Amino acid sequence: MSQPTPIVQPLLLQFQQLFFLSKLVGVLPQDLAKFRFKNVLEKSRNGMIYMLAMLMLYIVLYNLLIYSFGEEDRSLKATQSTLTFVIGLFLTYIGLIMMVTDQVTALFNQGRLGDLYERIRVVDERLYREQCLVDNSTIAKRIRIMLLMTFVFEVFILLSTYVKLVDYTQLLSLLWIVSAIPTFINTLDKIWFAVSLYALKERFEAINATLEDLVTEHEKFLTWLNGDDRNNSIEDHAAEESASQPPQYDSNLEYLYKELGGIDVGSLRGSGSKGKNKVAPIAHSMNSFGESIQSPRKLQQSNATPMINMAHESELSNATKVEEKLNNLCQVHDEICEIGKAMNGLWSYPILSLMAYGFLIFTAQLYFLYCATRAQSIPSLFRSAKSPFITVVVLIYTSGKCIYLIYLSWKTSLASKRTGISLHKCGVVADDNLLYEIVNHLSLKLLNHSVDFSACGFFTLDMETLYGVSGGITSYLIILIQFNLAAQQAKDAINSFNSFNDTAGLVGAATEFGNESSSLFDLVTTTMMTPLN
Repeated sequence: MSQPTPIVQPLLLQFQQLFFLSKLVGVLPQDLAKFRFKNVLEKSRNGMIYMLAMLMLYIVLYNLLIYSFGEEDRSLKATQSTLTFVIGLFLTYIGLIMMVTDQVTALFNQGRLGDLYERIRVVDERLYREQCLVDNSTIAKRIRIMLLMTFVFEVFILLSTYVKLVDYTQLLSLLWIVSAIPTFINTLDKIWFAVSLYALKERFEAINATLEDLVTEHEKFLTWLNGDDRNNSIEDHAAEESASQPPQYDSNLEYLYKELGGIDVGSLRGSGSKGKNKVAPIAHSMNSFGESIQSPRKLQQSNATPMINMAHESELSNATKVEEKLNNLCQVHDEICEIGKAMNGLWSYPILSLMAYGFLIFTAQLYFLYCATRAQSIPSLFRSAKSPFITVVVLIYTSGKCIYLIYLSWKTSLASKRTGISLHKCGVVADDNLLYEIVNHLSLKLLNHSVDFSACGFFTLDMETLYGVSGGITSYLIILIQFNLAAQQAKDAINSFNSFNDTAGLVGAATEFGNESSSLFDLVTTTMMTPLN
């Protein structure tokens, strides 16, 4: 039995390239065959086993990488301050923790993720019935751009660090490739969230655009009504003027005047006509078809501008008819808000781990750059901080992911709240009491249906949070540099004190040796000068 053809194309149709790549590296455990033929995300036991195997392989390789490049870390505590050692030890595993959080969350949410995109497909069908169209073609282009930027940043950071800062003459140096795996997997996971969030924003904006179109159509309708009234008044005034003017006389049509009206031709000869060959119809005269003869001015005007009925229609002019459409749009808006809340719940822990990772890595990378400029040792996995240019690229890549997700979440929340403003515009432009009551009732519903995105409830993803994080990075960076300066000054003081003690010991030993020599010289002298009995 054949399945019914869907009204709209599913959103997952635009995710094919991203899904195949995510499936290959072990980001998603969903069934590959079901997605290829049906464009749906369904649970898969084989996919879950493959994803767990890839996760264990990444963990083993990452620990092997740390052990292979940990020779510098083992001597770090002895040569540098304890603060630098602790920061390096903790941040060495922060990338691995972030990757494990993404993959474990994807395992637990593999069923809920498919239901989420199915709800989006149902929303698209409801929007289509309300003549509210959403263009999904830009989503595939956006995914390709994100994947391209991810490959460019990952490959550049990996190769530049490997060639410039790693001893690639050794065989174990090939393990440095593993250092790019956590950030690459995390980026693929966040592309899923970013593109899905962008799709929700597009649907909010489509609803707002539909409401704005209703307002625009009603404004055109009112303009057409006012313009039609003015045209009618102008035509009536022109008809009155033409009827009050005396008829013009033409000698060539003298016989026609006699046949039609039987009026005195001599009375028309002195009418003062200034032109010739002009037909002068008689007022209230009828032609052979029983129609009144129009005045020449009105005939000329009607020929210049043909009367075509260009009546504009407006749905807002009928409050009872538009009530159903507004109710449906508000219900779809409520469903999109619920989808946004469900999406936020699916990615809440990965977002929190990403924001923590971005905050710590940004601060640590700048701190280790400062340490490198002071010829101090830094952790092996942060050797990219030895190059300022590579450090800038790493910071752009890390902060770009965090900033883009915060900005997109903020814009989606604003788009959901703008629907109430667009709805009130419909009530204002219609100026109808019944429509006012409908708009006020629906506005109360929209007020309770706004959506905000957060990281497990700790903070909201908006521009205020971005400002606060920027200030926190600056503050902690200054504190770390001050602690480093204090530790270096204390170490220099200890070294100076130890060197002073060594010098003092040498001087004391030399003085004692001189005293012993003078005592021996005095003893010998006294013995030699003593007379023998």
